[in-house]
Amino acid sequence: MSLSRYRVLFADRAVALLVAAQTFARLGDQFVSIGLLWAALELTHSATATGLVLMAYTGGVIAAGFFAASLLDRYPRKPLMLADNLVRALCVGGIAIAGFGHVLNIWLLAGLACLAAISSTITIVGMRVYLPTMVPEELIVTAFAVDSSLYQLAGIAGPALAGVVTASLGTNWTMAIGALCFVLFLAIASFIPATAIDSGIPPAARELSLGEELAGARYIIKQPVLRGLTLLVTVGNFLFGICVVGLAFLSKDAFGTGAAGQGFMLAAASVGSLLASIALGTGRWPYPRGASLIASSASVGLLLVLLAFTPTLALACVVLFVTGVVDAGFFIWMSELRQRTPPPGLLARTISASMILNTAALPFSSAVAGFAVGALTVRPVFILAGALLALYSALFVGNQPLRRAA
Repeated sequence: MSLSRYRVLFADRAVALLVAAQTFARLGDQFVSIGLLWAALELTHSATATGLVLMAYTGGVIAAGFFAASLLDRYPRKPLMLADNLVRALCVGGIAIAGFGHVLNIWLLAGLACLAAISSTITIVGMRVYLPTMVPEELIVTAFAVDSSLYQLAGIAGPALAGVVTASLGTNWTMAIGALCFVLFLAIASFIPATAIDSGIPPAARELSLGEELAGARYIIKQPVLRGLTLLVTVGNFLFGICVVGLAFLSKDAFGTGAAGQGFMLAAASVGSLLASIALGTGRWPYPRGASLIASSASVGLLLVLLAFTPTLALACVVLFVTGVVDAGFFIWMSELRQRTPPPGLLARTISASMILNTAALPFSSAVAGFAVGALTVRPVFILAGALLALYSALFVGNQPLRRAA
């Protein structure tokens, strides 16, 4: 294994600045996710209501996602990404200010969080689409590994720090720090050369119509590999999302460690994913991507079942570390197939549509998690969701286009 690929990648100033800025944005997202969950729980004292608030938050991303690629195709991308993070800073900061002023209610919390989520789509899509176009072909896999790694770096520091801040200082400070992270994105990204993010695929004037916006989704439906990939990821994310929300209740009800325990569990998964991502970015995976995706998805399901039987927080963190290792490969192989398959003229819209379709069920998984934990308690929820994920993934062994995808 050699890290020379990473040295070449980060020698590009624009790439280095974009990655650094995005690290803060993703760190801010982690603080918001933790703070939002516990703020809703404090305001309502209801797992069901908390799940519905998280549903509104993730639903905001889906509501705007199909049109993010259209904006990125029509207008300069750097100002759009700066504006996105300014809106997020104002919304999340507004939640913190309302909390400090003792005027925060559940409707204001959900509304501002949803607006921040809608805005965030621009940077999320922009990073996924255009970072690979800023690097040579031989560094595309390394770029995906960096994308995954910086997400996991934020996932290591964010949940643990946010959990400690929430437990010791309260959710208002958690949201305030999240807003500060988006301000830091603005400070760093403002130095990215104006044309750097527009390299590779130049914006093209297109007719503004629903048909044009949905062209990427139509391509996914017609293309056998992407169709199978989307079916696998969408349902898999729904089942996995139930367990991600369930970690808060596992920490609170099973381990008695509250927000801090949830943060440490999420951080353990991120550490595993980070290490695996760095390793995968040093070379080329020698096995078919499709078969590897199916195997890793089924393995994650089995690990979630195992998580239900862990008696202590420490053992849960070990299981989640292994889960992160397996999930890192899944993300990179999925990104490779999604980036290499569409024609250049459909790349942004196809990736945007794929991201939205892949996360379409996440708002419902948040709501289902709240209802399920209330009805079944948390450990049976992990057993049921993990087993269904493993079984569903195994069905795709019969999907030849996806299984054989290289």
